[in-house]
Parts: sequence; structure tokens; C-alpha cells
Amino acid sequence: MKGLKSGYRVSLFVALCSACLLPADAQDKEQRLEEIVVESTGLGQTLSEQLQPVTVLSGDDLDMKVNSSLGDTLALEPGITSSSFGPGAGRPVIRGLDGDRIRVLENGVGTNDLSAASPDHAVTIDSSLIDKVEVVRGPASLLYGTSAVGGIVNTFDNRIPEYLPDAPAEGTAEIRGDSASETRTGLMSVTAPVGNVALHVDALASKSDDYHIPGYARTGELRATTPIDYPEPQGTLTWSDTQTDVLTGGGSYIFDKGYIGASFNDYKTIYGVPNGEPDISINAHRRRADFRAGVRDTGEFIESGTVRAGYVDYQHTEFEGEEAGTNFTNNGLDSRIDLKHKEVGGVRGTWGAQFQANDVDAVGEEAFQPPSTTDVYSLFALEELSATEDLTLQAGLRYDWNEAESEGFDRESSDDGLSRQYDLFSQSVGAIQNLTNDYAITWSTAYTERAPNAQELFADGPHIATGAFEIGDSELNTEQSLGTDIALRKTEGDVRGFVGGFYNRFWNYIYADPTGEIEDDLPVYQFENIPADFWGFESQVAYYVDDSVAREVSFDFQPDYVWARNRDSHEYLPRVPPLRMKFGANYYREDLFRARIELQQVFAQDMVAENETTTDGYSMLNLYLSKDVNYQGRTYEFFVRGTNLLSEKVRNHVSYIKDVAPLPGASAMAGIRVRF
Repeated sequence: MKGLKSGYRVSLFVALCSACLLPADAQDKEQRLEEIVVESTGLGQTLSEQLQPVTVLSGDDLDMKVNSSLGDTLALEPGITSSSFGPGAGRPVIRGLDGDRIRVLENGVGTNDLSAASPDHAVTIDSSLIDKVEVVRGPASLLYGTSAVGGIVNTFDNRIPEYLPDAPAEGTAEIRGDSASETRTGLMSVTAPVGNVALHVDALASKSDDYHIPGYARTGELRATTPIDYPEPQGTLTWSDTQTDVLTGGGSYIFDKGYIGASFNDYKTIYGVPNGEPDISINAHRRRADFRAGVRDTGEFIESGTVRAGYVDYQHTEFEGEEAGTNFTNNGLDSRIDLKHKEVGGVRGTWGAQFQANDVDAVGEEAFQPPSTTDVYSLFALEELSATEDLTLQAGLRYDWNEAESEGFDRESSDDGLSRQYDLFSQSVGAIQNLTNDYAITWSTAYTERAPNAQELFADGPHIATGAFEIGDSELNTEQSLGTDIALRKTEGDVRGFVGGFYNRFWNYIYADPTGEIEDDLPVYQFENIPADFWGFESQVAYYVDDSVAREVSFDFQPDYVWARNRDSHEYLPRVPPLRMKFGANYYREDLFRARIELQQVFAQDMVAENETTTDGYSMLNLYLSKDVNYQGRTYEFFVRGTNLLSEKVRNHVSYIKDVAPLPGASAMAGIRVRF
């Protein structure tokens, strides 16, 4: 089936969709319109009231997409791909921006792991244990800091409950397995009330073997030009096994108009790094303590407020076989206070302050950056005006004071350390205009400033994961950008969704430029400032044949595209995702089952940067089926998911290791989930 022509693939997809829809009728037209409240954008608005493009996954939508990493869980959403550094490490990439330009959060505060520093470093969040994830595409630095210039990914869990459960115990337990990697996963999550105290515990254990691939792991060009001294990987991607264990305890005291609580999380993972080097693995351990308190409905000018803090003790060791190599550590704190004031004269808003601190160290032959500390102090405000019944205006301002210090090995410095301070200002404006009852046009523009991070300033060593000898520049200028989004949105009726475009103009974009030199047998890349442009479009439109409480029959279409290049040299930037289109169909009947079938067509990417290889296009066919069974007051869900059912050779252009590590071939995942 690998050689199917595009037309035949589409015909097969339509036939399968038709088979899924045979039992359906369209007599009941009472629509099921859910008002989803978005927490990440500061004002507690519903999804249809957002000025910026936002994606929310929760409930069944999240369950059917859960994957081994957060990036892979979100990889099929509009404008989002995954860094795909094997199943153990996959970070979300939004509109071609990744690393320190995308902020990954847990309940509004940073993960404080080192996933932004290198694509082979795991995001220390297991998607199976979250209740909801919100993605804000485009600049979100106003509320969350300079490292959110490309967007945020905010995950939510119930580890610090904000309300008392209605039942003596509420929770989920699940077991599942996957054929491509022989994954075995078990998890449980329980929240129970004890008087005015809500207690929570969750745990997960997961283990997988090397996953199956169609054909050879390395590209034909690599096999012909670059011989290796171990057997050519074929049929299985060697060194792609994983093991993860998570344990969390938390609780909160609930009072009439608020809560106060804490949680403690222990996250351990060991995973292979299939970067073409033999027997590389990472052993990571994160201990995290969170505190959160909130009040609501105070009746005062400040009608609600939340204080959050997360402290992380993180470390990981990179192994070559049994031999320990470089050890990375980070002690990080992210804390913030958000205060929402009541509406006065049609104006409502939120004010806040934030403090972030990170102390990063690396010891070993591949320590590509020196020990460093970074402190950030921030103030922000966001205000919204209901100008007319159909027009809402929004404006915001943020100030950050950023200091980064290193303890040496900068080749241009004669002393043992360097310190850099930056004053950063960000502003945003936007509007939403309701055209009719169900149509609206949204617009937002944000000017943001991002300080260079410690890696971009002080790096001076071999970075094996990216295949580069990285050299920082302690004189880098602040990265400045002006980002604009505009979209037409339809929220009611048989056809719903959005069509939108974006443009992000960067001054002093921080870019790792190949110098042409070789050091430690690696090409040298020097961080420098360049002018850059990112633009593109994304859309998600669904047609509902039936959307009642008990049934759903719908079709959806989702294209997206990103184009990015150096504005001076007109050269393309690296790892920019190609044009993608996704076609899907859903069928749900309360007394029968839930089904989704989708075909994603990803086109070839030949607009590449210097020293970057092209990638071929592919078609990925996925299927999801689930059936709920009620027994003795509990709901048991039996589910099956088929991924890449055409067993296509998939090389993700966004991945650093695409030429040596294709994504898994055809796979089937099955499991059972019980809710109580």
C-alpha cells in the first residue's frame, strides 16, 4: 500500500468515511454547542470570544490524541508540529517556532526542565495525566514572558483541586498497549474529599521497546555516502525504547470563595536517543513542588486573584552505552500573581507580576554551555473594552527585567564570567467584531522583545544532539518582533470553524548560522542576529450533519502552511514545516460507539536552509474507535487507535533527526479506561 497514488488514497478515505456514516440520519438538529472557558488568556473568556487563535483539547478529544510526548499529542492541531526526537522527547513547534520561543506551562507556570535548550531533552509532562491543554498560537508574551513570542502550551491537571469533588472519590484508571513499540502503560488518578480538604494522587508506569519502521532508518543518500560501523537499522529503529514512572500527591483546603493547596511530583524517565549514534540514552529525574491559592467572587474591585509558584529540581545524565557522559541540572522557580478586576465603564482586565529564576549547570565532555543563572522580574496588564454590542477592543502592556550570568568559557572574554541585563517592553492590541449572530472577524497585533537566553549568549562546545559545535555571542541584541493575526470565525450553524492568516516580522532574530568551519569533527554554528519573516495561514472548518446531545456526524478540513526566510539574504530558515492538509470524519452515537477517521496529507518540503536536506511528502491514515459500557455505576471505555495505517515512510521535516529516524509505521493501540 506504500505506493498508493494520491487519488486512490483519497478514494479509500472517502469510502471508509461512508462506511462509518451508514447508520446515521439527520433528523435531530438540536445542536450541542459547548461554551469552553479558556484560562490561559487572562480574562476567563469562552473560546468564541478569544482575539488570538486558541486550541483547547480536553475530554474525549484529548483521550483520542494522547501520545508518548506532549509534542506528538498536539502534532495534528492547526499550526502545530512536534520536534520528534524519538518517542522520549517531542516538544510542540508552533508555526515553525520552537525552543525558547514557545513556553510550555503546567497550570500557568513553567515546567523548568531543559526541553527548550535542546530537542533531545524531554518535556517533563506526561500527556496521559493531564485534564486539558490550551494552545495559544502567535505572540503570548504579554502574559507569560519573553519566551512566549511564538505561543504557549498550557497544561492543566487536578493535582491542586479548586473545588470539592461531588462523590466520595472521583478519578480514572487506564491500561493500554501499542503494537509498533510494544508499549505497556498503566495509570490512575484519584481525587477525594475529606471534610473541606480535597486530596489528590496520581501515578503512571509506562515502558516501550524500539519501535517498528517501514524499511531502512537512514535515507538512501546517507546509506550510500556515509557508512556506519554497526548493522544498518532496518524494520526497527534502534535505541528508541522508553520507560517513564510518575507519582504525585497533592491537596487543597477549599473555602467558600477560594482554595489554598500544594502538590509534589516525582517524574522519572529513561529513553533512547535515535540520532544515528550507537546506544545513546538519557536518564532524567524531576522533582517538582507547586503552591497555588485563589479567591473568586470577592464583591470588591479586585473580584478574583490567583497566586502560583512552581519549584523544580531537575537533572539528567546522557549515557553512551553504560558509560555516563554529560550531566545537566537546573534548579528553577516560576512564580506569579494574577488579579482580575471587575468591569468599570465597560472596561475589565487583569494585572499581574511574575518572577522567574533558573540555575543551569552542565558537567562533561559535551557541556555545550557554561554554568549560568537567569533571573526575570515582570509586570503586566491586560484591559478589554466593550466598545459597542458587537465590537470589543483589547490592549496590554508588559515589562521584563532580565539578567543572565555565566561562570566562564566564553572565548571572547578575558575574565571568568559575564553578565548581561535587558529591559524588555511588550505591547498588544486587538479587536473582535461580530458581523452577524454567528460570524466574527478577529484581529490582534503584538510587539514583543525577547532577551537572548544563556545558551545563545554563552554556548561554546559540541552539541551532539543537533550535530553542531555551538558558539554563543555575549553581545547579541534583543530579539524584536511584530506579529499580526487576522481570522474569520463562525461559531454556530451546520458549518463552524475559522480561516486565518498570520505574519511575524523579526528584527534581530537570533539564529545559529553555519560558519563553514569544523571543530571537534562538528560543523561550527555561530549565534547571530538576522532579520527574518514568518507568515502563513491555518484553517479548521467542520460541517455537522448531526450535532445533538446523543449523536454526532461531522466532516472537517484543516490546512496549514508556514513560510520563513532571512529578509536580507532571502535564504529559507531551517526546519520549517511544509504545507499540510487534514481531512476527517466523526461519528458518535451515545448507545453505540464513537469513531473518527482522518487522512493527513503532508507535502514535500524543498524550500530548505543551507546544509538542510529536503523531505518527501506522505499520507497518514488514522482511525479511532471507542465504546462506553456502564456497569455498576461506573463507565468503562474500550478504545482502539490505528496510526499510519498505510505504513508510509514518514520523515518529519521539523525534526533534527529526520534523516536517520523516521516515525513509526502502521501501529494499533488498544486499552480500557474506567471513570468513577
